[in-house]
Amino acid sequence: MNGDVTAFCRGLVFATAMVASALSHAGTALQDFQSRCGAVGVILCNGFDSAADIAGTYGDNRGTLSAAPAIDVTTKASGTGSLKFTIPANSSGALAGTFFTNFSRDLTVQFGENSEFYIQWRQRFSPEFLTTIAPDFKQAIIGTGDKPGCTSRATAAGFCYASCTALEIVTQRSHGRSEGRAFPILYNSCTGSASHGAYDPFYQPFGAYDFKLQNARPSPYCLYSQGSAKPPAYFPPQGNCFAYFPNEWMTFQIHVRTGPRVGGEFTKSHVDLWVAREGKASEQVIDWGPYNLTAGPPAEDQRYGKIWLLPYYEGADVHPAVSTWYDELIISRERIADPGAASPTPAIKQPQ
Repeated sequence: MNGDVTAFCRGLVFATAMVASALSHAGTALQDFQSRCGAVGVILCNGFDSAADIAGTYGDNRGTLSAAPAIDVTTKASGTGSLKFTIPANSSGALAGTFFTNFSRDLTVQFGENSEFYIQWRQRFSPEFLTTIAPDFKQAIIGTGDKPGCTSRATAAGFCYASCTALEIVTQRSHGRSEGRAFPILYNSCTGSASHGAYDPFYQPFGAYDFKLQNARPSPYCLYSQGSAKPPAYFPPQGNCFAYFPNEWMTFQIHVRTGPRVGGEFTKSHVDLWVAREGKASEQVIDWGPYNLTAGPPAEDQRYGKIWLLPYYEGADVHPAVSTWYDELIISRERIADPGAASPTPAIKQPQ
């Protein structure tokens, strides 16, 4: 009798341990790239593992422009490769080239008014990329998707859209290298609209004369005035801006929720940006809205449906050859889990 009880207890303990182990393993597996790509709501994944993942040119569904970036099989977040951009010494970011992709092969997955989507990518920077090149490099542009009829032979027919569009939401390094602003911000639109001009930065007024440059950061915040300190005090302990970090795979995730279209705007929209260091949980950097995103002329019916990855900046700059890498691009209708985070991905704020 006692032996049966002992055996039962041992079996129960073993079964409990197996369940706990399985749950723990499942939690870890959900954070790898393949599992995140298989999650509910995912529209597109690109692991940049082979030349086929970036093949194409303007007018194709996806591809590269200018001095084409290349697949790097030695430096990657996962899989067998990553997308590497190299800016030659003493040149502009335009010489590094561009990668773009529509959200879907058949161009049917696009987002207009009253829509919601998420985009996540991982990015790595060489140290010199962050310390020596021009102050306002771009990282990603979320813009207008191409329309049926866009081909590499019909780019001038009004079906294909370039990177500079009315809709664009751009992730960019904040202006002011001399002030030490090595951190990401967002801005909207290449054209402007009724509520704001072109290239409208998501800077939130703070007090009588100041601005929050990353408005979701907790006290002591991320403030314009912190650049006046000698040296600048954007980062802890004096400030709390979320910086770029070299030589690690950082994670960036943007959430866009569009409101109803009124004229040339998606009114009452909301945009969020989360950033994570490698192996860490993401932290919210920007919480922007309600805001009137530029939508372009109603007759054009532009919709979000294309992303551009590019380390672009204008004008030549004195620097050595520098590099940045992209990997694990995911587009989804649902919030995307953090890769390798130590804690669960936090919920987003719901509209009031």
